[in-house]
Amino acid sequence: MAYKTDNENFMAQALKLAARGKGFTSPNPAVGCVIVKNGRVIAGDYHHEAGLPHAEALALNQAGAAAKNADLYVTLEPCCSYGRTPPCTEAIIKAGIKRVFIGTIDPNPAVNGRGIEILVHAGIEVETGVLRKRCESLIRSYIKFITTGLPLVTIKYAQSLDGRIAAKSGASQWISSPGSLKFAHQLRSWHDAILVGANTANHDDPQLTVRLVKGNNPVRIVLSGSGLVEPGLKLFHDKVTKTILATSRKGRKLFEDSKGNCDMMTLPIKVGELNLRALLEKLAKRGITSLLIEGGSGVITSFIKQNLVDRMIIVSAPIIIGDGISGVGDLKTKTIDKARRLINIEQRKIGPDCLIMGDLA
Repeated sequence: MAYKTDNENFMAQALKLAARGKGFTSPNPAVGCVIVKNGRVIAGDYHHEAGLPHAEALALNQAGAAAKNADLYVTLEPCCSYGRTPPCTEAIIKAGIKRVFIGTIDPNPAVNGRGIEILVHAGIEVETGVLRKRCESLIRSYIKFITTGLPLVTIKYAQSLDGRIAAKSGASQWISSPGSLKFAHQLRSWHDAILVGANTANHDDPQLTVRLVKGNNPVRIVLSGSGLVEPGLKLFHDKVTKTILATSRKGRKLFEDSKGNCDMMTLPIKVGELNLRALLEKLAKRGITSLLIEGGSGVITSFIKQNLVDRMIIVSAPIIIGDGISGVGDLKTKTIDKARRLINIEQRKIGPDCLIMGDLA
């Protein structure tokens, strides 16, 4: 990709580094940093994991004495308070950095412009907004988590050309291509948690883990109002990662009586359904900033009806199933102008499949 300015080019390099931390830094954001002197990058790194040094500190350590009078490009405003690591503003000032270029301001109230003020007060020239939209897109779940106290919610499913996610029997393996399956595992690795409904769990006995790519396994959540979930499912016993059953008070009692073994989350009922906002609030309190929903149709429909979905990712495979199970159920849409729409759409191909991603308006 060609960039209009050197500043955009250097920030793009910082973004490329930041992307390496995606899926590893939660609840912290993924951040990348490069240090430039005499028109060339002399150091660069990214935030590897929450609790470890930030991108700026790592890059400055690489540059050493050469950082004096250099420029620093960082995708997110440097932190300015002591937490698990010292403030990056302090390290930048101490290193003698001349100019700092920032992708986007940190919405965290502990920072939110204060980092910039500290740098400017120290005599450092600061410019913000370099490739801002790309920098914000990278940390979208962090931004939502910090500003709303809720995780970013993404629905993902694979469907046939005629909109079926499974045959009438419930069989769905595999609608999409091996390339799309690998992409699905990559998505899992980028999310803190993954959720399916009881019907999907009971029928498919899924592992919901990352097996085809390198990355962390997300927390697994099975949603069931009734608690009618088979206690022998693999995800309750494999100990690969944590599993949570989110259910009603009655459902909890039923599952416990069946000798089920997992973490439990009790949710209130809202208009005959589990209160899914309460689920998101409880997950956020556990530090979960992003949730990937993989089905089935009832769960997908409920999240959309309760207006809790941020993004949708749909893979369409070049097959026709006919009578089967639709990805989304009845939304009570009476006219086309009332249909839910995707905006900020991205499209690409994965082998024979077509991928469409967008924000649910």
